[in-house]
Amino acid sequence: MTAAAHRLPVAVVVGAVALVACTRTVDNPQPRPETLAAPISTLQVADLLSPKVAEGEGNLFVSVDPERCSGLAREVEPPFLRAGRPMATDGGHWTSDDSAVYVEEMAAVYRFDFDGPAALQSARETIASCRDTPLSVTTMRGRTYVFTAAPEPAQDSEDSVRWSLRASDWNCDNVFVAAHNAAVEITTCGAGGGLDTASLAADARARIEALANTTA
Repeated sequence: MTAAAHRLPVAVVVGAVALVACTRTVDNPQPRPETLAAPISTLQVADLLSPKVAEGEGNLFVSVDPERCSGLAREVEPPFLRAGRPMATDGGHWTSDDSAVYVEEMAAVYRFDFDGPAALQSARETIASCRDTPLSVTTMRGRTYVFTAAPEPAQDSEDSVRWSLRASDWNCDNVFVAAHNAAVEITTCGAGGGLDTASLAADARARIEALANTTA
């Protein structure tokens, strides 16, 4: 240390220390987890579900064999939604007006850099690879159905993918929608088939778009 350093005013030294402390804070920001989910926040995940959703859950599909095709049917920790590593999830169920069709809705919010088109493409590839493959699907109550799967012949939206599951006594029509940093999966099942999934997809896409243009 030089003699000049001995004569450095105390006020300057204190100011230098304060400046260093301030610089450290700026150089090492600590982002809050919530800021990583945008434009839709984790607080808005329940708003991704339709107004028809009731509290509780139905008799969900819990396992699928073969496992590689689980994304087509499993409703507990649904693979198509889980693949993107969601920051928040929600879900619920409802039935058609005539109680003939049971509907499960599942929603997820992701980081700001979620790749919706890639998620949809991955789902399409899984559906195509499992086409006509017998799927052994078991419910929460232990009942097992054997479905065959097929994509819908007309895919009229870049933001969604639709497919069907067919069995002798139970049939499902499903859709997966992804846009911005959110995704919604809807399964509709009944003895005679499900609901109009193209319409359900459009409604889900509209909810995503509305939330992306608002703040929580």
